[in-house]
Formats: sequence, structure tokens, C-alpha cells
Amino acid sequence: MSDIPLLRDLNEKQKLAVEAPRSPLLILAGPGTGKTRTLITRIIYEIEIYKILPDQILALTFSNKAANEIKQRLFETIPAKADKIRCCTFHSFCLDVLRKYHEQAGLNKYFSVCDEDYRYRLLSNLLKTRTRDNPKKKINGVLLAFSNFMLKGKPLPAFSATVYDDYIEHLKKHHLIDFDQILIKTLNLFKNHKDILDQYRFLNQSVLVDEFQDTDPVQYEIVRLLAEKHGNIFVVADEDQSIYAWRGANPENIRRFIKDFVIDAPIFLEKNYRCGKNIMDTAFELIKNTDRVEPDKTIMGNPDEKAALKAVFFRNERQEIDFIIQKIKDWQSKEHIPNSAIAVIYPRHTFGETLSAFLLKERIPFQQAEGRNLSEHPTMKKIMLYLKLIRDPADNLILEELVEAELGYHILKQIQNIAENDRIAFRKALNALAGRQEISYQLRNQLNTFIGNIANLINLKSFFNFEQLVGEIVRSLQTLKPSVLHRNLSKLKDVSFKYFPKAQKKFSKIWIFHSDAKICFLSRRLIEKALKVSTVCLNRERLIHVDQKDLVLLMEPLKVENLPCPYVNLFQEKQARRQGMMSVLFRWLQIQLQSGKTVFDDYVVFDLETTGKDPKSCAIVEIAAVRVKEGKIVAEFQKLINPEKAIEKEAMAVHHIAEEDVKDQPRIAEVWDDFKSFIGNNLLVAHNGFSFDFKIMDRISREYGLSRLTNLRYDSLILARNLFTGQQNSIDALAERFKLDAGTRHRALDDVKVLHYIFQKLLSIQKNNEIKSGAEEYCEFVSLGNVLENALAPAEDRILFNAGIKKLLSPYSQIRQDYCKEFSVNDDELQQNLLSISLKNVLSSDTYNSEEEFFHKILNTAREFSLAPVDLAIPEFLSFVSLVNHQDSLEKIDAVSLLTFHAAKGLEFDKVIILGMEDEQMPSFFAYRSDDQDDRPVSKKLEEQKRLLYVGITRGKSEVIFTIVQNRNGRRQKSSPFLDDIRANIQVQTLS
Repeated sequence: MSDIPLLRDLNEKQKLAVEAPRSPLLILAGPGTGKTRTLITRIIYEIEIYKILPDQILALTFSNKAANEIKQRLFETIPAKADKIRCCTFHSFCLDVLRKYHEQAGLNKYFSVCDEDYRYRLLSNLLKTRTRDNPKKKINGVLLAFSNFMLKGKPLPAFSATVYDDYIEHLKKHHLIDFDQILIKTLNLFKNHKDILDQYRFLNQSVLVDEFQDTDPVQYEIVRLLAEKHGNIFVVADEDQSIYAWRGANPENIRRFIKDFVIDAPIFLEKNYRCGKNIMDTAFELIKNTDRVEPDKTIMGNPDEKAALKAVFFRNERQEIDFIIQKIKDWQSKEHIPNSAIAVIYPRHTFGETLSAFLLKERIPFQQAEGRNLSEHPTMKKIMLYLKLIRDPADNLILEELVEAELGYHILKQIQNIAENDRIAFRKALNALAGRQEISYQLRNQLNTFIGNIANLINLKSFFNFEQLVGEIVRSLQTLKPSVLHRNLSKLKDVSFKYFPKAQKKFSKIWIFHSDAKICFLSRRLIEKALKVSTVCLNRERLIHVDQKDLVLLMEPLKVENLPCPYVNLFQEKQARRQGMMSVLFRWLQIQLQSGKTVFDDYVVFDLETTGKDPKSCAIVEIAAVRVKEGKIVAEFQKLINPEKAIEKEAMAVHHIAEEDVKDQPRIAEVWDDFKSFIGNNLLVAHNGFSFDFKIMDRISREYGLSRLTNLRYDSLILARNLFTGQQNSIDALAERFKLDAGTRHRALDDVKVLHYIFQKLLSIQKNNEIKSGAEEYCEFVSLGNVLENALAPAEDRILFNAGIKKLLSPYSQIRQDYCKEFSVNDDELQQNLLSISLKNVLSSDTYNSEEEFFHKILNTAREFSLAPVDLAIPEFLSFVSLVNHQDSLEKIDAVSLLTFHAAKGLEFDKVIILGMEDEQMPSFFAYRSDDQDDRPVSKKLEEQKRLLYVGITRGKSEVIFTIVQNRNGRRQKSSPFLDDIRANIQVQTLS
């Protein structure tokens, strides 16, 4: 036997699989049989014994969570080699192939992936003139037909065939591919370019596939092509857990694999280490008579684990919920079961939404794997829509969806009505509505701000790295609830700390001095979490160990003569409004976490004086501009212009330019080239530019046949509105607010000079606000520190406490349990103390939830894309978010898990409650139907529903409880017929 430590922990069947020769291998493994451990050990075995290079190993699975688990366990075992091993999902592997060989695949370099919402909206548009009958059902049928055509090779039905070409043409025009095309285009690339296929065969000398029963025909063919030459393919499958036929998965691929790779006999992993014997035997009763690849395969439950199964009947849903909540509390108090070892599993995510409200009320921490992807999270959806529109401004479908998400359905319909009545594009209709004087000023302002935001983002994308671009989008969201820090910006006083660019890379370690060990501990953990740099608590004895590459943070006075490195006297920033040293440290951290990049260094500010106020018809009487370098005016441009038309009295009263003043001046065509020469390729800045100045310049260039201004554009009015919502933001109002000398205002040159100073001031305020509102996800450290320092009365300490207390009290806290462990503090007592303090001090009683945590995680992920050019980072990020699985939102925290059956697959718990065991819930109502959307026989669909329940039952280790409501949703219900198959193994209880 080979001397690999991990082999000692394997049973004989697992060792047989790991030590098998480099030839095709099929492992049939039931739930809880250690298949992931076996696969990971096989990877290590191939590296250590077969000497396969780590970067020539490809492990494919079906969720990022599963891929990350494999990576994590590899890092724990072979840290020096783990990073080179490729562990990923099928779709992410194929996307990487297509990005690398986009030309050969017939794709634009910056192609992106369209999600289900986009496909649905596209087909809604395509079907408008083709059908009026039940469009939602029709769209679902068409989408299924497309998938069956692409993934299974089934012919397109007649109606779907009439739409398919237009669908594909639209995606191609906007450089998009759908999820099915990710796979089919990769397969075609390999088939049509043998040199590329040979390269990937060489680069992947070992191919391992987890959950092989979930592969569709195209995925199978990709794997077959990759491995057929070298034959070193290791496949782990369980046909009893095949539950994804609705998305193309085909367990028949197991039989194909046996035939194509000439498998004499699979290796069975039959010993279940998770479930008690009674649970495993009960689950097996469900699926033993279904169509199985190996009918004789059995799974042996753990005989040492006591296991109980119970079915409880209730009159109504409230009885059921009360029972579940009390059962969770009993497990905690009587059996000391942690929340993380408890799961509630249900057929539809609406069950989880109802239950979650009651868990919140009872302060039982939970996390929910929704039946939807992250891309459907409302805030993330808006961010993605903005990114999609920035990537392709010509895509009206994205613009429509963004209008609905940001401005609402009512406004969307108004715009669509204008577009239809006037026979114009949606984009023109949006601008038309924004210009209508009969609508309210508030609505007109909202529309113009929305349009201006989009225009600014599109024009400025090349000025930002990706993280900054996402930050700009978040700040522009019209419906996003402001954070605690953002709501209190005016109360957070400035700090004067030095900014150390890239502090996390600049310093070898950071030393922190504070005489209180608890504060020093919190400070270290905060810095390590935020800056990813090593920290040490400083004292007088350790001063001699400080190196010139280090940084010292003094949270209390300490004599530090002749230190070889920079140091910061944090304690000097204490003041009446800021007494807590953790607050001071946090404010220093905010400075260090700023982007550091100045977006607007060089630009041109310009302004027009005109004959009237209507941008559709007025002419120019004066044009002026200033060129700015590094924030200072370096050149000026000013010209009076003969407008060749009368000047309106209202306009003359503003700018005081009479017709006799300009009758001998040059016409616009005569000064156009001079103006273009002056502005060069610089960014153009105007106040209310997208509604006035830019519109006029574009119109005049068309009317006079002049060359269009191609410069990037920015409207400073939009920035002002975002900073000063609901206030007057004209140049006059801003000049007064900033106490600027307006000179002879309302002449163009004076206007642009004043606007330049206003713009600089706006940028400064925005930057300062960005710093002050940043890093809120770390405020929990400050909350705990302020309690320990008794620093809750000063205004700023109180704000920072409120910003972090929700997370500190949640299971998502990054510090509370570590602090309790370090200083032997009882966590329950600490939580009660914190809760009592928070009720007296906190501004709101909202509970920190999984969506907030996941949102922060995704925004932090955006930072990882900032090394790539923005044009490439946008589609890569969009693809990443689109492929995030609902299970990926689950964290390793002490919280009850609320899961659909599909989301529960691959997870394990001590206690499981299976909710909603009524007929037409389990099995689903849809399983009884024969329709175009799922052409399988009812018997096959019912078999898959049995496998789904089998998955749910086998998540439990020691106890599984089924709940049945006799009058759910006001209707009499029958219990699931599947309960009849297992009635002999379960205890039945009815609550009266």
C-alpha cells in the first residue's frame, strides 16, 4: 500500500477506488458514503504516486460550493500544490475555454452570458405578434424546446422553430450567449478544432467528475472527448440522487459511460457514515423499485447511530410552524444541538419564506438557500442591469428591465405607450417623456437623473477600475436603502490620517499598542480581516523587534524614539464626539481602504448661451470652455456667435447678449473646428449637459453637417443631485452653497470657471463621503470595542456602534465567537448583554440577514476583477454572478438551514424536518401532468420525485420529522402517497 496518510482513513472499497490504475473508473456511491473524501484522496494519489502535475488535473462538479469544498480540503492537505489544481463547475470550465478561444468559437471578445430573466423578456418581445394565448406558458415551452434542441438534439416544434432564428440573431447582435450555448459552443469548438481539443487533452491528464448522474448529453460528450485518448477518468455517480431531469440531466449517461469506456465492473461505496440505520433503510424503501443502473446496489446505514423517523399531522399551517419552532428550541435546550446541525427542507421556497418570518420573530438564526440564483437578488439584479447596459448601451431590452427595476412598472408602461403610439424606439420614448412639460417637476427630475446616471456611467467606464465602477453604480441606485454610515455622513467628522497606498502590500506587519489586551485583540483581528496583513500586539519589550518594513499604530501614548518604521498616533484623533479607540482605528482603516485613484485629473468644462430654452430648436450665441490639468485651469476658450435667428427676451434677460452684439460675429460652423481643437480628446463636463448642452451640440453638428463631438461626456448636475438629493442644484444654488464668487454669472466663460470650482468641490465631497461610508461590514468590531471601552455616549461612537451591532449579534459575526473563545467569555451571556445595550442605543431593530452578508461578499468579489480591463471585467463578473448557485449563499455559521430539496443535495445535518408532505407538494402537482414542457411519462417524473425525497431523508443523521397539514391554504389535503411506502418505519402522530 502506498504511504499516503489519507489512505489510512479510508475503508477497503474507498482504497480500491483511490489506488486503481490510470484507466476509466466508475464509482457508484450512495449518500454519506465518503465519495468527496475518496475523490480528493484520488487527486492526491495521482499527484504523489502517478506523478501527474497538479495543473494537469481537472475536477468537474455542478456547484461552486462543491468545487470550493474540494479546493478547501486540498489546501488543508497539500497547500503548496492545491492552488494549481483546477476544480470548477462544467459551465465555468467551458466559459474559460470560450474566453480563450472566442474567435474560433465565433464569439466577440467581450461576450457575456444572458440570464433567464433576459431570455424571458426577449421571448416576450418576439412572441408579441405571434401569439396571444397564455404567453407565460408559451415562453416556458419555447425555452424548453430550445434546450431540448441544443442539449438533446431533439427537433424544434413548428412554433418554436419560427422564433429560434430571431432569438439566436438577437443574442449574436448583442454579443450574448445563453447557458445552453456555453456548453454546445464548447463542444462544437472541440469537435471542429482538433488542435484545441488536443491541447486540452494534454493540459488535463486526469479528469474527475463528481455527481456524474447530473450530466446532460452535451456535458457527457465534452468529458468523453477530453478523456477518451488518455483514459484517465474517474467518475463518481449515484443514480438514486438523479433529480435534475428538468434541466437536461440524464442518468443514462452512466450506462453510456460504462459502454464507451468499457467498464467491466463499477466500484460500490455502500457504507453510509452519516445516517442511522433506520433512516437509511427507510430512504432505500422509496427508491428500491425505481429504474436503477445497478438494481442490486444497497446502502448500509450506520448501525451505531440511533435514528428516529416521525410523521406529524396538523390541522393548519400555524400549528405546523409552532411545532417546528418548539422542536428547534427543544433540540437546542435538551439535546444541545447547534443550529447549524438543523435543517428544514421543503418542496417550494415559498414554504421557507413563510417560516423565516416566524424564526425572525423568535430570534432563531437561520440562513436560506433560495430557489433562485444570486442574479435574481433585487439589489444585485440592478447592479447587473447597469453593468449590462454599460457593456451594450444599444440593448433596449436591458434598458426596459432597468427602467422597471429602478423607476417602476407604471413609468415603464408610460414609456412603452409613447414608443408604440409614436413608433419610436424605447430609448427615444424615455427621453421624450423626460422632456414633457406636462408631467410633474419631481417625475421629470427623477427621469433626467436616471438618464444622466446611465449616460455618465457609460461615458466614464474607461476612467474606472471595475471596483470603482461597481461603487459608482451602487451610489447611483435610486431605490437602495442608505447604509447607517451613509445616513449619518454629516455627523462623522473628518480625520487627518496619512494615506498609505496599498497598505496591505506596503508593510510586512502592523504593530498595535493598547494596554487593554481585549482592545488589542479586536484591533488586530479588524486589521487582519480588512487589510490581509500580519499584526502583532506591541509592548515596550517588543519595540526592538520592529522592522523598517513595518508600521506601528499607537492607540495610546508610548515613547517610541528612534523607531525604524512609520508610526501613527491614533490616540490624537480622540475628541468630544469620538472617544472610543476602536472608532478611531476604524476611521484610520477607512482612509487606507479608499481606492486612491483620482478619476478626474484632466478634462474640459464648457457652457453655452443660447437664443432660447428649447434644446430642440435654440441656437448658440456664446460658447466657452476651460481646459483643466491636475485640477487647475490651464487654458480658456470663449467665442460670441451669430445665431442667425432672433434671441428670445427671456434668454437675453439671463445672459444680456443682444442681437446687435453678435450680428458681426462668426457663425457656429466657422468656430466649430477651433472649439474641437481646443477640447481635443479630453472628457467634456457640462452642468445639465445631457438635457441641454450636449443635446444642442449634437443637433447642430447634424444640421450643419459638422463633425460630431466624440469626446466622453459627464454631467455634473447628476453628481450634485446624487450628493444633495431633494435640494436645488443649479450652478447658482451650488455657488451659493459653496460660497463661491460667481463674477458676471450667466456669461459662458464666467459660468465654466465657476462650474470648474463647483465640480472640484463636488468631487471632493464625493470622495470624502465614499471614505466615510466605506467598510461598514467591519463595524461589528467597533461595536464590540465600544461596549468594552464604554464609549457609547459620544455621537460618532454611537453611530459606529449602530452600524455594526446587527451583524455582531448575528451568526454571521466574524469576531464575537472568537472573542469569547479567546477570553473565556460565555457567548450567550455576551449576546444578552449586547442585545440589552442595543435596545437602548440602536437606531433600528432590523435583524442582519443572509442577503446582507452575501451582498457584501459579492461587492468584495468585484474587487478581484479590478486587475482586468473594465471591458473584460464586466462580462467576466456578469458570467460569474450568473453561475453562482443558490446553495453558494450558505455559510459555515450557527444558523438553521432553510432549504428546498434541490438545494439540500450534498449537505448533511443531525436533525431534519421535511415540511409539506402532502400530495401535489411531494410529489409535485407538475409530476402528475403530461404536457409539452416535460415530455417524460408520468411514471418517470414520479420516480424522480421519489429520488428527491430520498435526497431529503438522507440529509438527516439521527432524526427526520415529516410534517403534514390537513388544511393547507384553506384546502383539504391528502398526505403524500410516498408515506405509504415507508409507513412501517415511521412513528405517526396527530396533533388535535
